[in-house]
Amino acid sequence: MKLNVLFFAQARERAGASSAPLELPANSRVSDALAAIEQAWPLLEPLRPHLAVAVNGVLARPDDPLADGAELALLPPVSGG
Repeated sequence: MKLNVLFFAQARERAGASSAPLELPANSRVSDALAAIEQAWPLLEPLRPHLAVAVNGVLARPDDPLADGAELALLPPVSGG
């Protein structure tokens, strides 16, 4: 299956892109995508415990299944005032 990964804030800076394609085996889950993303972009590993993940605009849990063509967004914590 093919996904489109969106990187925001610190994740975008560490990945060096705002989006990228990701290919995973069929029946993959959010946790599988995160593991593959961590391997492809090792600089994201320190952010992983703090990331919120959305699939097609809806916050997702690690065990949620993914569908071909899904959009997976990595949302690091944001601070500001």
